[in-house]
Amino acid sequence: MAAATVGTAQEAPRAMLILDGSGSMWGQIDGTPKIEIARDAISDMLDGWQPGRQIGLMAYGHREQGNCTDIETLLPPAPLDRPGFEAILDGITPLGRTPLTEATRRAAEALAFTDAPATVILVSDGRETCNADPCDAAEVLERTGADFTAHVIGFDVDDAAQADLSCLAEATGGMYLAATDAEELTGALQEVTEAKPEPVVPLIEDRFERAELGESWEVITPDPANYILDGGTLLTLTTEPTYVGQDNQTNVFRWAGQPMPEGDWDMSIDFTSDFTTRRSTIEMGIYEDPDNFVTASLFGDGSSNDRVVLQVKSVVNGEASRSNVTFADDACCPRDYDIDAVLANMSENGGTLTLQRRGRDYIAEIETDGWVARDGQENPLRTEPLTVLRAGGDPVLFSGTFGRDYGDLPQTATAFDRFTVVPR
Repeated sequence: MAAATVGTAQEAPRAMLILDGSGSMWGQIDGTPKIEIARDAISDMLDGWQPGRQIGLMAYGHREQGNCTDIETLLPPAPLDRPGFEAILDGITPLGRTPLTEATRRAAEALAFTDAPATVILVSDGRETCNADPCDAAEVLERTGADFTAHVIGFDVDDAAQADLSCLAEATGGMYLAATDAEELTGALQEVTEAKPEPVVPLIEDRFERAELGESWEVITPDPANYILDGGTLLTLTTEPTYVGQDNQTNVFRWAGQPMPEGDWDMSIDFTSDFTTRRSTIEMGIYEDPDNFVTASLFGDGSSNDRVVLQVKSVVNGEASRSNVTFADDACCPRDYDIDAVLANMSENGGTLTLQRRGRDYIAEIETDGWVARDGQENPLRTEPLTVLRAGGDPVLFSGTFGRDYGDLPQTATAFDRFTVVPR
């Protein structure tokens, strides 16, 4: 088969519980303060918490009156330490205001929500009181997160508060549940805890496990002597110095199967490569014509020094824009990734190059199993977002050498193993 739609298992995302510590939580239901009801309900929720799943604790309004910056991460995300968690929970004393929007944003950041699935569970008994718009914030979190979800429980709230709280959940694909007493709050917390993430299902997938490319791919300017399908890989070699968008672009593999999804998506290619810092390139993206495309690329840009660069690039009506990260080099004062480890692992272990679309923003990301990062670097590594107002076209793949090195053309051999497009 040229493509298949396959579900993959997904671990439960890390979570942050945000508890409302505003003064109104001293209000009573059936003679019991709401803060005490919330503590008991959260304790019941922890009875069924999945072993090993990380959870953090945050509160707002619990230290100062009238201070909209009174937000505190009491426990960073980690596997549950039940006694420690409950001891800190018991120390939350309601006092101040309700900056629930900023608390949700900070919780998302604490969960590294742009890089990995993340879930916030918010328990609030009132609406935002710090001049922020939870609906707008939710849209930003949903657009920029890898897989961000906010489940929100409105505890003894009025209609105005419910409108604020429900949009925070709905915009991120989470649940909004109302609770009016201890029993309903306990049930709501258990329900959001048991909510399973939707499986990640590629809309487009190709593992290249056949002898010919078939009808799902067309090749722009084909040179059949320099590509082959063999052993579940699409192996491509340098033909001449070129890259996507050039007049002489050769062996650019263009997807001709089902169309791209509407909205946000992740496009990824798994690869290994005999990569050289002397102008090797691996590219993937959406392509309409030589004057209109968006690509994520990994390339070597060596002259006096060797460098490896991650880039997202757009060309609209022939005008190019870029966002780059130079993350490995052999300059006099080495920094960032260990360049020797980068090159060795590209050949031995490979990596995954991803182009992410979030609204009108495009981000390139590279993830590997074995690269060695120095201080301040991460794996996966990402570019800053590049905003593109008009972008469309079909997926393309390319690898080769994009320039000559002192009159010689180093050969780049790249094996593409798995191509996917996943709606987000």
